[in-house]
Amino acid sequence: MSTFSTTLFHRSSILALALALSLLGNAVIVPAQSPVSLDKHSRKIQNELAKYPQGSYLHIVLRDAPDAFGALGTMTQTGFTFTSAENNSTANYRYSEVDRVKSDRQRIGRGAEPIHFRHLMPIVIAGAAVAAGALTYQAMR
Repeated sequence: MSTFSTTLFHRSSILALALALSLLGNAVIVPAQSPVSLDKHSRKIQNELAKYPQGSYLHIVLRDAPDAFGALGTMTQTGFTFTSAENNSTANYRYSEVDRVKSDRQRIGRGAEPIHFRHLMPIVIAGAAVAAGALTYQAMR
């Protein structure tokens, strides 16, 4: 190899090594941090609200205000939007303002109607009649 190609290879290797070390040094110096740090209760409320999809009907127990019923809106790092069921207005709440979140197990839409057991009564009566008939048949035999 010629002297020119070996010095060029040597210089480019040193330059590449210096560039890699400088990039690695910057990554170590600046650790990743979250822009917002929440207290333990606020993180608990945030995690609890994250379980529900947007638009879920919730009962929110606030610390210094009356309870709120309505639909969950968009969530941010520090709070969330909530559409009131009473007057359809949208309010912003911080996670620290909320004491508890209740689901009330209500759903809106297809398949949300409750199960009425009175619709099952004819089936139960027919089953009981068949069972009574079978017992009577066995006793008479």
